Amino acid sequence: MPTQNMSLIKTARDIRHPTWRVGDVHGQYSYTNPHADLYRYLSQWSDMESFLNVGYSRPWQYHLHTSSHRRLINRLADGLLALHTVSPHATDRRLLDIAAGRGGAAIHASQRYGLEVVGLDITPYNAYRATANARQQKVSRQVYFNMGSADRLPLADNSFALAWSIESPAHFADKPAFLKEVSRILKPGGVFTMADLLVVDEVALAHPQIYHEFLQMWDVPYLETFASYGQAMAEAGLELRRSEIVTRYNLDILNQDCQLFLRLSQPKWLYNTYKWYLYWAKGANLDNVYQHVLASHRALRLGMIDYGLFWAVKP
Repeated sequence: MPTQNMSLIKTARDIRHPTWRVGDVHGQYSYTNPHADLYRYLSQWSDMESFLNVGYSRPWQYHLHTSSHRRLINRLADGLLALHTVSPHATDRRLLDIAAGRGGAAIHASQRYGLEVVGLDITPYNAYRATANARQQKVSRQVYFNMGSADRLPLADNSFALAWSIESPAHFADKPAFLKEVSRILKPGGVFTMADLLVVDEVALAHPQIYHEFLQMWDVPYLETFASYGQAMAEAGLELRRSEIVTRYNLDILNQDCQLFLRLSQPKWLYNTYKWYLYWAKGANLDNVYQHVLASHRALRLGMIDYGLFWAVKP
């Protein structure tokens, strides 16, 4: 692991990706970073130009598909709106999507739930792609996107009754600051939900090199734990109403796919043939995909990474 003072590391939250910068995130989502080849690879099965979240699937449901992304969004939205219906702003249908990615979640929220959505993202390509997707889906009057940073939202205090962020906070350099911004822009009685990757303290502390490789491959500065997110929400002035770990419905399935990928990569003739095909079909370098999958599998098989859902209200 790159130089860090191990005597100062007491929790996995203290283990940081030392060379991380926000430009790495831009590169991953703008196809200028080698880590973006994973999305080119996954685009063979799912709409990665719209949805970037891991997804949610029961054992009998096909996972590597756009429907899996939508199931996760539905789970978050159903909980969000259940709290919203008993809030003082039940007739307010405006939703803020923080770090909206390529707009798939925002567009789905409009089409399925009739919400008007404002999406913000710090990566120019994502904002451009999301805007084009909304126009293509003919919802650009109900869903629109702007540039904006999660730790300094360009919005007035108490301006939204609904807000969410789906799997993007992992990339934020200061997650408690982001939650304070959420609390600031929410109206009293407003509702917030989020999904994010979580680190399991004891496992990451026992395997810091593997954890660092995971952070590096995903261009993540650090991860919060399930407990630390709850604490950070409370300190931000948000009242946590419900939370759950759903790792078995997404990351465990992802790890099974990683295992299959690595197994099929063992025959050199098959790997080289597919490498040529993937570059021809998607412009992706299979070597980059392999390194990404390998680092993910090493962390996931140890139970190092969890996946949490949270629903909170601003009192």
